[in-house]
Amino acid sequence: VICEMDEGKVADVSLELLTKGRTLATKLNCKLEAVVLGHKLKGVEDQLFPYGADVVHVGDDARLDPYTTLPHAAIINGLFTEQKPQIALLGASTMGRDLGPRVSSALVSGLTADCTALEIGDHEDKKAGKVYKDLLYQIRPAFGGNIIATIINPDCRPQMATVREGVMKKEIFSATHKGKVVSLDVNKYL
Repeated sequence: VICEMDEGKVADVSLELLTKGRTLATKLNCKLEAVVLGHKLKGVEDQLFPYGADVVHVGDDARLDPYTTLPHAAIINGLFTEQKPQIALLGASTMGRDLGPRVSSALVSGLTADCTALEIGDHEDKKAGKVYKDLLYQIRPAFGGNIIATIINPDCRPQMATVREGVMKKEIFSATHKGKVVSLDVNKYL
């Protein structure tokens, strides 16, 4: 989950995505990781661990506050190229709508905007004779809300989606949950 900061606090949409991300990570049997970029972020992990984050990547630098497109995109692109995440979730906020397409374009991964549900499931491509396991079902309204589309990304990673604030439930996973903090070397990416 690429987290968004709002005046020193993690934005609600990011906490909602962490709640959903925890469910997805548990189903996939993997770690839930969060990325936070900004300035004066000391202790930000204390806001994220209760929502189930296992690893928090923190990029703390004066050049990252306020949000600016190019530095944020450079760091996320560099980090994702190294870490190769399966799934990346962002809020469908001004920041997410700017950053998501840049990252997905640079990594050639695709992006589904304004999802209303996220699930894990399998897909069979009968023409190619392939079965894909544990894909992210990116579910969103289409054609003015008249139908619901389920979008999958079988081949490219990360599978990326944005979600509007208030669509997912924000719920504390465990008040005592602790994880690992990784300090990013911002100069390496900028």
